[in-house]
Amino acid sequence: MSSTTLFLNEKLYEYMRSVSLREPDILRSLREETRRDPMHMMQITPEQGQLMSLLVKLMGASRALEIGVYTGYSSLCVALALPPDGRLV
Repeated sequence: MSSTTLFLNEKLYEYMRSVSLREPDILRSLREETRRDPMHMMQITPEQGQLMSLLVKLMGASRALEIGVYTGYSSLCVALALPPDGRLV
């Protein structure tokens, strides 16, 4: 996975993540497991997943379509943001 999504120095980037990132345990677990895979750079970063979740909630989406899933991190971000009767394909 990419270590950063912004052009910030490491110290500032870590501060930004420490005060703004809300990553559920299930997502953190999946991210850490995926990190062991040689192709882990294909996974989105936690802050990108958090943005995807926010967009789903802001749009009031109840259905979503995910194409090109790697290990499912982004899919899980979207699914967790959907309402209880929501559906992810």
